[in-house]
Amino acid sequence: MQLLNALVLCMVYVVLAGLAVGLVYHRTLSHRALRLAPWFERTLVTLGLPAGTPVQWAGNHRRHHAHTDQEEDPHSPRHGFWHAHNGWYISQTHWVPCLAYALAGPLRTLFDGWHRPRSNQESVHLAPDVAADPYYRFVSRPGPYLAFAVAHVAGFYGAAWALGGTAGLIMLMATQILVYNLGDAIDSAAHLIGDRPFAVTHLATNHPWVAFLTFGEGWHANHHSFPRSPRTDIFRGQVDVIWWEIRLLALLGIASELHKAPSATDVRARLKDSVKDSPAHVPAR
Repeated sequence: MQLLNALVLCMVYVVLAGLAVGLVYHRTLSHRALRLAPWFERTLVTLGLPAGTPVQWAGNHRRHHAHTDQEEDPHSPRHGFWHAHNGWYISQTHWVPCLAYALAGPLRTLFDGWHRPRSNQESVHLAPDVAADPYYRFVSRPGPYLAFAVAHVAGFYGAAWALGGTAGLIMLMATQILVYNLGDAIDSAAHLIGDRPFAVTHLATNHPWVAFLTFGEGWHANHHSFPRSPRTDIFRGQVDVIWWEIRLLALLGIASELHKAPSATDVRARLKDSVKDSPAHVPAR
């Protein structure tokens, strides 16, 4: 029974991480593809703070879109897989420190609690709307951010210990490592491996397994072609779980002002000529 309880905690952690990063940090704060009720948005940002400070995250992501896979892109795989995967957080390209960082789990959270508000601040000016929110400004400061990082580790790992003992701790650590590396894979694998159906110069791909494991974020070529769209599943057969969650939140009155998704005409206009007649690239609507 203890292991079952710990497993439920790990599943909840994965879902909360997906919502916090994919829905709030990414589609809401960075791209303003929709608006969320402030209480809901701030709750998920608080739970997702190990992803980074909201001001820094949004600013870096906007720079990434403005200069995708160019010299000014903060995390392009053109500078190496490990740089894109996580090395850009810690100014490393060598695989040894990057692998250690990738496998650090709660130690990464605690290290980032000190490091992230003090590094990679070059793009924070690109997120003035996020910085205008007093709460996001507060949690992006070094002291509060470190406190929240410690609280995150203490709270979740304390729950894992209470529910599953040592096995619970190991299960949550494995889950957190998975969550970190799935998020990092959007910057690395989803710019290296997969389908590139659009006539563009960037390297973003549609990666089915990354999309499955990140609730739709891995349809990355779609996203880069239509970054303001609140949904990423623009071809038949694609699934975007975060879009399902957005629709549910809209029905509940928590999500509103959804940006218009691309039409079939919009999608076809951007396809490579070589794939326009492909059954794998039929727009879903």
